Amino acid sequence: MEKRVKIRKTVFGGAIARICCLALCLCLGLSISMTAQAASGKKVTPVTMAAVVGEEKTVTQQADKTSAALGILPAGTTVNVCGQTGSGKSGMYQIVYGNAIGYITQTACQPVCVDVAMTAALAAQAEAVKQQVAQAQAAAAALAAQQAALAQQEAMQQAAVQQAALAQAQAEQKAPIPAGSGNVIFVGDSRTGQMANAVGGTAAWPGTAFVACFGGGVDWLSTAQAKKDVDQYVTPGSVIILNYGVNDLSRHNDYITTINRYAQDWISKGATVYFASVGPVGENEYGKRNWAVEYFNNQLNNRLDARIGRLNLYVFLTGSGYTTQADGLHYDGATYAAMFRFLMQSIGRI
Repeated sequence: MEKRVKIRKTVFGGAIARICCLALCLCLGLSISMTAQAASGKKVTPVTMAAVVGEEKTVTQQADKTSAALGILPAGTTVNVCGQTGSGKSGMYQIVYGNAIGYITQTACQPVCVDVAMTAALAAQAEAVKQQVAQAQAAAAALAAQQAALAQQEAMQQAAVQQAALAQAQAEQKAPIPAGSGNVIFVGDSRTGQMANAVGGTAAWPGTAFVACFGGGVDWLSTAQAKKDVDQYVTPGSVIILNYGVNDLSRHNDYITTINRYAQDWISKGATVYFASVGPVGENEYGKRNWAVEYFNNQLNNRLDARIGRLNLYVFLTGSGYTTQADGLHYDGATYAAMFRFLMQSIGRI
């Protein structure tokens, strides 16, 4: 005659209370069917049985002791075993863990014999949870696929927009600029003057003016004569590129005030104004260092009028490489040519 015993704890519902221990420990209803595959890649043999955890044990997400944990089972917890991988110390049981499927080491569990009715109940519960997990995984995979498809579609649309914009920009390229129109006006110190010499100046680039004060700084730029020198070229549609600062890097506040004031007037006349950041320096005896150049550029980039465009010449030259003359401040001809191409390309003129 059977003796009924109560199970202290369970992770698969009240029905497990029907589990009993037969006198001869004959396990009824052990069900082994086709071989399955665990998430870890290990083969899982389907099983239907109950087992009691002998000591507190971690439930893992996969059939691997090092896999991420799902939770902890206290000692004495009865579990619904629905599969197994391997045997002995390396073997693991596949169990129902709440609304999930997890794994626990076989050596931590002691099988509990149950009757036929309970075996069927355990099998039904395991199947229901597995179907629920499979549906959740399928839904997650479908969502990931949908998101990937949307991302690909957005990328294609963005690429199409960029191609259209490029085609439009190419189609809208203007006819050759009339000589001396000052359509593009470079304003700066000796670096601007030497850049003009390196690329042939206005003679080689009709419509481009170079207003350069060798050795000049903000004291020169803020004079009425400097403003007049630039104003003579300004017409509606002109583009003005300012590249001052290397001679007096500590005067950033004065540059900001002067450039903002000039820009307001030039913009009102239909011009577009850009600040080209000061380019890097090499080793020099004048105390000029790149950290000071970067500080100066950051101050102007952050505090100039928002209507003034920014051309990051410093980053371009630092990234593409540059060669200075012996003084460490001025560049060689190839660097000036690259600098000119970058600035002209940035405003869409070449």
